Amino acid sequence: MNFDVAGPFEVSRHGPKALITKRSVVDLKLQLEEWAGGLSEACGCYVFALRAGKGYTPHYVGQSCRNSLLKESLNASNVGTYNEILGEIKGTPVLFLIPLLTPNGKFRKQTTSDRALPEVNFMEHWLIAEALDKNDELKNNKETKFLRNIHVVGIFNSRHGEATSASKALKEALY
Repeated sequence: MNFDVAGPFEVSRHGPKALITKRSVVDLKLQLEEWAGGLSEACGCYVFALRAGKGYTPHYVGQSCRNSLLKESLNASNVGTYNEILGEIKGTPVLFLIPLLTPNGKFRKQTTSDRALPEVNFMEHWLIAEALDKNDELKNNKETKFLRNIHVVGIFNSRHGEATSASKALKEALY
């Protein structure tokens, strides 16, 4: 199971309040198809982040199996969440896409099944865990309660200054 990484794609903002709108979807589709034909119709995962200063901060992670990445990442509910974030935090909104690839290296299209693909579920959970490590204010509700409650000294959800020599060695081995 292979995934690709595409982006970051700047999400355009419109109107006097500089919000993400339906026009943003049209603008984003052009960017995606310019990056690679068929990307906008692929399934996989996505990360909504803000670019500010010299880096990116993830604010929402999602997946799409039944809809395309484009439709799911900018559906009405997600746009509402993104605009709420933009009202609270300064930065340029961007999307990273992590499309699932077929064995032939093409973008996997969305599925008609009601169930998400297990590899996409795993990727979403892993991305959420990594995003939580960078931003404990991640807007996701799904899976985050479990992940927020796991604590490994000096490694996962660690507190400043609590690392031990053993946790430092393990972290070095893992990362």
